[in-house]
Amino acid sequence: MFEQASLPRVAVSVDVVGFRLQSGEAGLELQVLLVRRLPPPFAWQWALPGGVLGADERLAACACRLLRERTGGAEFYLEQLYTFDALDRDPRGRTLSVAYYALLRGDAGEAPAERDAADARWWPVRRLPAGGMLAFDHAQVIRAAHERLRGKLDYAPLAFHLLPATFTMTQLRRVYEAIQERSYDPTNFPRAMLARFPGLAPVVGERDRTSKRPARVYRYEAPPA
Repeated sequence: MFEQASLPRVAVSVDVVGFRLQSGEAGLELQVLLVRRLPPPFAWQWALPGGVLGADERLAACACRLLRERTGGAEFYLEQLYTFDALDRDPRGRTLSVAYYALLRGDAGEAPAERDAADARWWPVRRLPAGGMLAFDHAQVIRAAHERLRGKLDYAPLAFHLLPATFTMTQLRRVYEAIQERSYDPTNFPRAMLARFPGLAPVVGERDRTSKRPARVYRYEAPPA
């Protein structure tokens, strides 16, 4: 008879990079949600919302739970990013982190759970906590999530998850400029977006009245699969 082999003890955790866009000192800026840890290791340092995968929990369900706990139930778009498996990423022992990134609208708040976090705050991606104040390998995780978002923005309808249900082309262009960190030509941008995303269309009879020249209002509806 064969003896049952014992499995190595490897913990699986889930970390979530939550992005939103918010007006900042230099205009619209991409922000990421961080929490200040209470327990060691890395006590009182900033970290992504994360936790150990439950024994009866699927990965995506765990990511959704963590994000809802930290945002008070805001709606979001969620996508799996990458598995981070550096041998020394957690001083407590061997831990794999399956990371997700999420896109939330600008009114998403923050709600730290009292048991393991002293504070929760949205940080500009370009001005994260100083070196040594981000726990684990979360600086690397945030960089990877930002690069994934920038890479997919030109061919996937991700920008619309960061906007209200209706928006102007100027608002959409500013989303692209904030994420890609570059300027777009205001004349060519609408034509490019309409050609790229078939579900993008003007709302008949509606105009944005906040400017002297009322702008056309748009809505995005995903085409049927």
